Amino acid sequence: MLWVDRYRPKTFAEIELHPELTSVLGRLAQSRDLPHLLFYGPPGSGKKTRVMAVLNAIYGPKVYALRLEHKSVQVTDHKVVDLTTLSSPHHIDLNPSDAGSYDRVVVMQMIREIAQTAPMATPGSGTGVGYKVVVLNEVDGLSRGAQHALRRTMERYLKTCRLILTCTSTSRLIAPLRSRCLALRVPAHSSENLAKALSKVCQAEGLATPSAAFLRTLSLRSEGNLRRGLLMLEAAVATKVDFAGDGSAIPQPDWKLYLDEIAGDILGEQSPKKLHEIRLKFYDLLAQCISGDTILKTLVNSLFATMAPKLHGPLIELAARYDHNMKLGTKPILHLEAFVAGVMTLLKENASLL
Repeated sequence: MLWVDRYRPKTFAEIELHPELTSVLGRLAQSRDLPHLLFYGPPGSGKKTRVMAVLNAIYGPKVYALRLEHKSVQVTDHKVVDLTTLSSPHHIDLNPSDAGSYDRVVVMQMIREIAQTAPMATPGSGTGVGYKVVVLNEVDGLSRGAQHALRRTMERYLKTCRLILTCTSTSRLIAPLRSRCLALRVPAHSSENLAKALSKVCQAEGLATPSAAFLRTLSLRSEGNLRRGLLMLEAAVATKVDFAGDGSAIPQPDWKLYLDEIAGDILGEQSPKKLHEIRLKFYDLLAQCISGDTILKTLVNSLFATMAPKLHGPLIELAARYDHNMKLGTKPILHLEAFVAGVMTLLKENASLL
């Protein structure tokens, strides 16, 4: 079992980071009359961990008896969409945006199916809760039609079904959907909290205590993402990296090194030919399920570290513009290529600063 799963907290008492948020969730779970919830925050901040802790507080440890299922949803007369779900006796967890353009039909059918089979609360049930919970992940990836369908469906089945939504940003969610949920922001972890959590895992595994420089490097490379930090720590142990060193030998993901290479290409040559080569590299990354948002953010960080300080402002403006356009559109490759073209133009116009 990976460390990221082995050391995942299961109850509110085990969650040490962001205690104020944990306290709010504890009171909500005690009330039993759970509203629809919307957790939003960066990857690896602990959204899913807190969702499961809420379910555990309401229903008990049976929510961790998860079953992997492959469901087939009839979306048209001749089209069936296969969807992978995780479910317990009390909830179901799915990512409806995996259905692509058929996400609206999938959302309506799945919630209707769960709501119509929700158990009635009985004295012997042990929970006293007469509803099931549907956990929908990455709802910011849903089409607007699917979001409107979700809003209508959650109103219709309120008595027998509660929804818990998770996303990275609320900017792509329609206002009517946001207004029907209690929005809870889960912030990224600070470097200090990351270092403390990673050091605790090392202690639990019986490893040597990492040096302050090692933990600092690991925390910075994790960028507030505890899941990434744990995976990198486990990779460092597997490759026998010296914990007493400065952490520079910690293995980095291949896709990140690839983006550093793309940043070097942009700085090295600004031409249509080089732009075409970079476009093909973007296709490679997208084919490996690296999201457009992740590509843009990582590429900007790489460029920011090497470009002249005078160009930092225009670079951030370009990144903000194409990040916004990407969230409105459906084809990340177009906006990534346009961003690179904009950066190349910026570099050409300021060649004296290179």
